[in-house]
Amino acid sequence: MKFKHLIISFVSALTTIFLVGGGYAIYAETGKKDYYTFMNPNASFYNVQGLYHSSMNEYFNDKLAMLVDITDASPNFYTSPYFIPPKDVNSSNYSTKCGEKNVSTYCVSMGAMDLYLAYVDTLNQMKGFLPMENLPKNPTADNLLNQKTTRDVMIDKEYEQARTVMESTIGAYDEFRIAYPTHKKYLSVLNGMIKYKIALAKIKNQILRFPGKFIDATSAECK
Repeated sequence: MKFKHLIISFVSALTTIFLVGGGYAIYAETGKKDYYTFMNPNASFYNVQGLYHSSMNEYFNDKLAMLVDITDASPNFYTSPYFIPPKDVNSSNYSTKCGEKNVSTYCVSMGAMDLYLAYVDTLNQMKGFLPMENLPKNPTADNLLNQKTTRDVMIDKEYEQARTVMESTIGAYDEFRIAYPTHKKYLSVLNGMIKYKIALAKIKNQILRFPGKFIDATSAECK
């Protein structure tokens, strides 16, 4: 359990650095969990940015929790259809093929990519609006244009930064997907060895006492 919380905390911290819509339509139509609440180009830049961070963070936390649950539920978790990518899956049908519970790196990364692209699309739309935050009481045209220029520069920087951090987070997820099942198998083997050691000690104690039970035995030792 501590291992799970440490990894989730790590990915949570990593995704808070995130800065970047077909996927939105898919989630809305199928009634799946909506991670796309940030898609409002009329909102404040920092508000959209903060909502995106929260959405991506929640997305990876949900997938990590599903991964841990599947791994803990059965010793044969690796045969679960949710643990491996579906057959004949591609970028056009991944949402239908993967479903909401698939925790393979491919399916999770495609979902994260949808969020990233939706964020990029929202940021692109924001460039068509004048920013209305941090303005003087009676803003002039120069005030608005300068504010727009400053915001657009920040948006341009976020595209690449968001993509880089998203890829790093997917990499961290993939490492956890491999490491946690290995950790579980290690614990299983370790527990088995401990049980074997205890059973072997009991047998040894019985063997040591056995020669003394012979009647008229001249020695308590086996020869």
